[in-house]
Amino acid sequence: MLLNLMRKHARNWLMKIILGIIVIVFVFYFGSMGGSQRAERIAMIDGKPIVYVDFQREYQNMLDMYRQRFGQELTEEMVKALNLKQQALDNLINQSVVLKKAEEMNVRVTDEDVQAAILAYPAFQRNGVFDERIYQQTLRNSKMSPEEFEDLQQKMLITLKVEDLIQEGIKVSDQEIHDLYVMQNEKINVDFIRISPQSFFDGVKPAPADLEAFLKSREGQFRVPEQLQVKYLAFMAGDYAASAKISDVEINDYYERNKAQWKKGDKTQPIAEVREKIIETLGQSAGMTAASDEAKKAHDTIYQEENFDAYAAHKKLKVQKTGFFRINDVPSEFKPIADFVKIVSRLEPKEISRVLQGEKGYYVVQMEAKKAPYLPPLKEIEAEVEKQYRETESKRLAKKEADDLLVRLRKGEALAAVVAEKGLKITETGIFQPGGAVPKLGSSPELTEALFQLSEKKPYPEQTYAIDGNYVILGLKGKGSVDEKDFASQKTAIANYLTRAKKTEAMKAWIEGSKAALIKEGRLLFTRDVKDL
Repeated sequence: MLLNLMRKHARNWLMKIILGIIVIVFVFYFGSMGGSQRAERIAMIDGKPIVYVDFQREYQNMLDMYRQRFGQELTEEMVKALNLKQQALDNLINQSVVLKKAEEMNVRVTDEDVQAAILAYPAFQRNGVFDERIYQQTLRNSKMSPEEFEDLQQKMLITLKVEDLIQEGIKVSDQEIHDLYVMQNEKINVDFIRISPQSFFDGVKPAPADLEAFLKSREGQFRVPEQLQVKYLAFMAGDYAASAKISDVEINDYYERNKAQWKKGDKTQPIAEVREKIIETLGQSAGMTAASDEAKKAHDTIYQEENFDAYAAHKKLKVQKTGFFRINDVPSEFKPIADFVKIVSRLEPKEISRVLQGEKGYYVVQMEAKKAPYLPPLKEIEAEVEKQYRETESKRLAKKEADDLLVRLRKGEALAAVVAEKGLKITETGIFQPGGAVPKLGSSPELTEALFQLSEKKPYPEQTYAIDGNYVILGLKGKGSVDEKDFASQKTAIANYLTRAKKTEAMKAWIEGSKAALIKEGRLLFTRDVKDL
């Protein structure tokens, strides 16, 4: 297990940041440990509730931590990808599991232990001596009572004691340390061959029955989605901006509020130089407001009187009509409108939408007609079906050939002989250090993992790899030597990293095992799903 961990993390960049990560592992894995038990329960452990208010606090603490770490770089997409709600729930469950197991193991922390820990906090000290005033002020700023903080410290100290018991005796061998150093620093030379699906394409000759079966098995791929046709009235800001009257007061106010825009070096441009730009900006804004007002008037009148065309004629507005478009390929003017397809596809013929805001104006849309999704008969799309069939079959044949050749190579056949037989070409990467892109080939996580597993005894990986549309077979050609003197200088740092990693893995495995046992025994029950939190 450790070697897998080493292979997964055996890169110099990781070694540079791993110490920082280790510092926060405890916080992320065990959570803030804070909070009282009240309000709606989300889980139960031996009849003791884990409640929603604690989950909210834990989630917010984690979110704040990431915000402090990443600042404005933390986007909504990143928050979603981090799956913080699941992390927060796991933290609370892990905390409860550790404390429950500590109770069973008779792990105790005395009031004196808690007091000593608090007195030793540098944050509560002045000139190296505990300061009661600083302590109380810090707790007030954190909106935490001394009792709550002491309870938090007790839980943390218990957890640390459990960690010590679980991790006691964990060590790493000199061989493990050296193996990781080699993985980080050893350079290799690799031969590889590419097998292209394109080389099989011309030889694929499908019969009509093959195409019929292919179409049937991939109906979703060839089904024509729902198509819509709409009429619409456009109220563009530009049509109203020219008539907007912008006063000097508005111009001066905008200039003062946005002075940062007008800086050139250390100087601010005078208002006379930027006046026209300000008028254009304010005119566009006024135009959008006027367009919005007109669109709303049109919508309300048409909705009440059901007179789309008559209203347009009366107001001398141009009625525009689209052709039929697929719901996955809307006309360009509507693409910037959020949920356009969702809104419009629900309309019945002659029904109008709410006012829709685009980038440069507003729209009132009326459904003209709909075409239901359908699967065209083979004769109408035979060329496309045949093309897709041949491409799919070519990929299958290329992969099969690559897999078959790899089996032969792993059994001991010479690479040069196999390549000559198939008319393929061997490409040599040259000496490089695994971990990034492979010279002349590219990169993928699977490829990187495979490179670490190559050795003189096993020069070929267990599988082929799809890279840039081709199937690739790797073969170790040779390895470079490592600097043993440099290893001696790094040995202590590597040993510390491996020890921490081993201890973290051991604690994680113990918690997961304890959690699984509690669930199996019916002692740990979840009353809310994380997706509902």
